[in-house]
Amino acid sequence: MAQLSQLPLFANMEESDCLRMLDCFHTSPRTFHGGDTAYTYSAGTSPTLGILQEGQAALVKIDAGGGRTVLERLSRGGVFGELVAFSSLPCDSVSLVCETDCVVVFLPQGKLTSPCGKACSCHKQLLENLLGLMSQKAFDLSERVEVLSCRTIREKLLCYFRICAGQNQSLSFTLPFSLSDLADYICSDRSAMMRELKRLREEGFLEISGRNVRFKSSLCAASFPKE
Repeated sequence: MAQLSQLPLFANMEESDCLRMLDCFHTSPRTFHGGDTAYTYSAGTSPTLGILQEGQAALVKIDAGGGRTVLERLSRGGVFGELVAFSSLPCDSVSLVCETDCVVVFLPQGKLTSPCGKACSCHKQLLENLLGLMSQKAFDLSERVEVLSCRTIREKLLCYFRICAGQNQSLSFTLPFSLSDLADYICSDRSAMMRELKRLREEGFLEISGRNVRFKSSLCAASFPKE
């Protein structure tokens, strides 16, 4: 299992400081099995920040009709609940569902905003790290909004692939998740998305094998062919 000091939220901190801070927060890592709901944010629940120390999980929203929407997928080091923990606005019911066996650390919001009497320097570092992670999430969200603002599945795919290629500074890149998760990310039916990927391959815009994608040319990466 990863040490806390290896996780982004605890960057630039010694492991001993991390453990001492958990003791100060009166919390400790908790273990969950795949399929478990580790936490549910809804009206009345205490504001809590969570860190995935090990495993993979998803933040899932279930609407009144039973529809399931994956808001975010998390892997080791992922942080969740940061917006709810610091907001006074009511939130819809959102649950952290474990996709594999997971180890989760929960940090009460009150402990985050009220340093202990010792005024630990590691507490200040924790808040700095949290602000950095929240900034990165805001940037990631703006990218997803850009993708979802596209009207067709083709435009959504090419927009997202262009972002990935730009981040990788290459026409070739590896998707950070499976094709099923990609369909969730662009809010499209998986079968319809797979048909569009096949068309893009046949028309010579890109090559794709599993999670590996390659634009055939920089012109393809820059263009958005219409259906």
